[in-house]
Amino acid sequence: MPKYARPADGEGAEAPLAILGNMVKAGIIRQVRKTPNVGRKTIADVLAVAPSTIVPYLGELEAAGLLIANPPKAERKRGEWVVYRVNDEMVTELYLRLGQEIGEI
Repeated sequence: MPKYARPADGEGAEAPLAILGNMVKAGIIRQVRKTPNVGRKTIADVLAVAPSTIVPYLGELEAAGLLIANPPKAERKRGEWVVYRVNDEMVTELYLRLGQEIGEI
């Protein structure tokens, strides 16, 4: 497996880039911010991607604390409709961490 080049002092940017470094994930956050309490089919339709494409991303964003699901994963039953909203504090924190790492803040 190839090694990726990493700067010696770049560890702080790794988490924000891993979580936000994908156009679909950024699109999900943008759409859920515009329309809170929205389900995955609506998100997928607006982003013009298959619902199956966004399912793993929704899980990652929820696990990272950037999206709040209702009902939460621990309480979900199979086949239950889930709606999402953005955890603005966590998104802002991640955004600020990335800004600090690239010298913007």
